[in-house]
Amino acid sequence: MNQFSNKESAKSIFIANVKGGVGKSTLSIMLARALASNLPSQNITVIDTDLQRTTTEFLSASNPEINIEFVPITPAFENTNISLLQQFIKQNSFKNGHIVIIDTPAGTSQRLWNLVAESYCVLIPTSLSNADLAPTESFIKSMDKVKARYNQVYPHLVVCPNKIPFGQKDYSTMAKRLSNHDVVIGPAIRDLASVRHFYNGNYKMNDGQNANEDFGRFGDFVNKFVVKGELDKIYHDGKNDLNVLPFSKNN
Repeated sequence: MNQFSNKESAKSIFIANVKGGVGKSTLSIMLARALASNLPSQNITVIDTDLQRTTTEFLSASNPEINIEFVPITPAFENTNISLLQQFIKQNSFKNGHIVIIDTPAGTSQRLWNLVAESYCVLIPTSLSNADLAPTESFIKSMDKVKARYNQVYPHLVVCPNKIPFGQKDYSTMAKRLSNHDVVIGPAIRDLASVRHFYNGNYKMNDGQNANEDFGRFGDFVNKFVVKGELDKIYHDGKNDLNVLPFSKNN
């Protein structure tokens, strides 16, 4: 993919990281819910490739209007289901304005990562701990190498600070660690009790809850910079010289 996308084109967004437990399924669920408040539900497809079916089960209960496909990527069915996943993405690529969100499992499936590298954008959740940042950086390096090999700007890589302690305002350690990589840092999502309640079967969040605020802000970020193509403009205008582009509330 070497042409800049336009804001009306279909876009595939992978939620990916080789590290497990960083919040990929939570981010997939909340992103789909946030985008559904701005886009027609028929314009959103979520593909759950994690055998745990977390995204499938929760969105089926909380937002049945969103189209969900369950395509588990497991060693036994890897080749077949990755081909099926590729087919789903290709089918939706012909639908203007359609957004496909793909929730991926942890692990190192090379065929899956090759497909991720063909996408429009990869959202990469991670906490600030070294245990999460180290494998996250390794994953970003592998994506950087693919982009450099083919001289392409896609996929856009967006690091999503997740499970952040309340009161945390300093992200310089993360920014410094990622300073040699072609990534954008999105708005932080705090470590929220209301998200845990959501997982305990409460599929609704009341207005004013911290989770609504954080995921709403994150959804607005994705809608502006990914869905509407602001990231393309940044790269097209050559404003990505610093590699790491932290998101601020003024953007």
